[in-house]
Amino acid sequence: GTSPYIYPVYGLGGLPEGFSRICAIHGGTFMLNQDVDEIIMEDGKAAGIKAGNQMAKAPIVIGDPSYFSKDKVRATGSVVRCICILNHPIPNTGDSDSAQVIIPGPQVGRTNDIFVCSMGHGMQVSAPGIY
Repeated sequence: GTSPYIYPVYGLGGLPEGFSRICAIHGGTFMLNQDVDEIIMEDGKAAGIKAGNQMAKAPIVIGDPSYFSKDKVRATGSVVRCICILNHPIPNTGDSDSAQVIIPGPQVGRTNDIFVCSMGHGMQVSAPGIY
């Protein structure tokens, strides 16, 4: 279509793949399927990781809280996710096979916006008639 957005044809699992490609293009390191042996700490901050005989250093380390000691982890918010399986497109989207609906948080008494992603058979992610 005419949209400037890239949409993963085979579902949202294509997003991490796209991120890893962009990461590599810009000189980043993406380590998949690796057990983390150690978080490298410098001046009290995470500065990299060791995985087997490999080491990656970075100005920012992003990881699941289970990789870090409890004194280095603090909750800053929460994420709510929901998966709904529908037998019809989202109303008022023109029976579109895929849609993204953004509900402004203040309209529903929330701080953050709510993002709804709907995909149907045309995106190769569901059976015909399922959204």
